[in-house]
Amino acid sequence: MSSQRGTRGGRPPGPPSALVIVRNAVDHDSRVLRAARTSRDTGFRTEILGVVSWTERREASDHRGIPIRRIAPSSRLAWAVYRRISFLSPGSRRQDAEAPQRGASEGARGGLPAGRGGARRLLRWAATLAYYRRAIGVVRALKPQLVHCNDYNTMWIGVAARLLAGSVVIYDSHELWPDRNLRPEPRWWLLLCEALFVRIADRVVTTSPAYAEVMSRRYRVPEPLVIRNIPEAGLEVPPAPRPTRPDGSPVAIYVGGLQPNRGLEPAIKAVAMAPGVRLRLLGPSLPDYKRSLEELVGRLRIEDRVEFAPPVAPAEVLEALVGADAGLALIQPADLSYRLTLPNKLFEYTLAGLPILGSDLPMIAKFIDGYGLGATVDPDDVDAIAIKLQQLLEPARNERHREAAARAAEALDGKRELESLAGVYREGMARAGRTAALGRAPDTSI
Repeated sequence: MSSQRGTRGGRPPGPPSALVIVRNAVDHDSRVLRAARTSRDTGFRTEILGVVSWTERREASDHRGIPIRRIAPSSRLAWAVYRRISFLSPGSRRQDAEAPQRGASEGARGGLPAGRGGARRLLRWAATLAYYRRAIGVVRALKPQLVHCNDYNTMWIGVAARLLAGSVVIYDSHELWPDRNLRPEPRWWLLLCEALFVRIADRVVTTSPAYAEVMSRRYRVPEPLVIRNIPEAGLEVPPAPRPTRPDGSPVAIYVGGLQPNRGLEPAIKAVAMAPGVRLRLLGPSLPDYKRSLEELVGRLRIEDRVEFAPPVAPAEVLEALVGADAGLALIQPADLSYRLTLPNKLFEYTLAGLPILGSDLPMIAKFIDGYGLGATVDPDDVDAIAIKLQQLLEPARNERHREAAARAAEALDGKRELESLAGVYREGMARAGRTAALGRAPDTSI
């Protein structure tokens, strides 16, 4: 790589600049926020580029002094298109609970009938091209020395940054994108593009060892570096004793996005079969999908035992878990990406001291069984979920798994993960001849 690449393009003197890109509203993406903090604390002038959503309309905000810029539709017509294609649109008529069984047809994905899926695809392409145009405009204006692209759907901006600004590009693959839940694009196209992305990027990182193995084998490249989604620290003070509820009812909690194939319907049905057990669902939700879950709860007549809690900021997740008796990670293997996932919630439950009931999928089972944190189960077997959940909530067994979680928490070092990421940043800039101004250790505070 040329040593001139990082200094061309009329960039201002001073610390090198970094742009962390993600195609969501940023605020609840703990991985992106940690990356931005690590970039800043490694010595970069860092900015985050996201997009507006129906739940976050601000085009500018900040995270601990790091500017966040969000791309918004630029006209009333663009907003109308966004309403048609957005999963979070309040005008959506999406039927997520049925989508996997219907083969995820275009009609299940938004406000257009199935027969008009072609029109919806055109709208999506138009919106995507508009997003790329504006994001590339940001790259041209900022001329960042380093661009951290989070997931496949930002990597064309990374390609443009390489060509237009000579940027060092990091491709952070949170999932196996060609095998991701309910993708509308042709798989051959996703594979072709990602084969290009992993070669253009200066470094590829991912979230699961199984993802790294698949990507290496699939594209015949070195294994991506695995940076797990472990919070930087556990609770600052020991968790308070679990509350004694008047009816003695234990609480199982799910934290994360309320989306299809997260095992939410089986969990609700299992709670209906487990007398006295309460369920708390904590996280952002798709409006129509949440409504379908509420209707399921109503049909089972367990409204008094299921709570839909609003999402909290990433730094508040561990505290929000305190007081629960078990954490649920019942991911369903709807695709290869879900089958091989190593989700954030496993680390969050462990650091909060919770026993875990998880899917019997390779990475989830390896984590739970390896540390003795709880039990695994077929995520589609409601009867088995109900039985194992009740067993996990038995006081003596629950306490044993809590002790195992305390031991595991000592081995789960989020600081080490961020140090690895900081090393990626330093390595990229060193290869580009921009070692000056780098060197501060990452701030590992929550």
